[in-house]
Amino acid sequence: MAMRAKTELKVVDADHQQAEAVLIEAAKQAAPMVQRLATHRDRIDLAIKELESERFELLSRRDHLRRQAEAVEQGFAIHIEDIEATLKLYEGGLNSVATPKP
Repeated sequence: MAMRAKTELKVVDADHQQAEAVLIEAAKQAAPMVQRLATHRDRIDLAIKELESERFELLSRRDHLRRQAEAVEQGFAIHIEDIEATLKLYEGGLNSVATPKP
């Protein structure tokens, strides 16, 4: 440290050198905590992205199922209309058929 103090052209006393050593040691101890926090942040970000992806997939499936249900309902409605039209033809035909007189 004495050499560093001379090269910087500063008058550095022992208290400053001791404080600098303490700060350097504290920085060494804080570095692993910062790394752990960054790792946890990255894990949380990854979990958020996975949840957003799953949400998008579920919304996609829901919309697809909704379209399929609407198509089935529309098919049934067309089929029911066809049955009702056929029924009307049969009912109208039975009433209009002349009954033979004996």
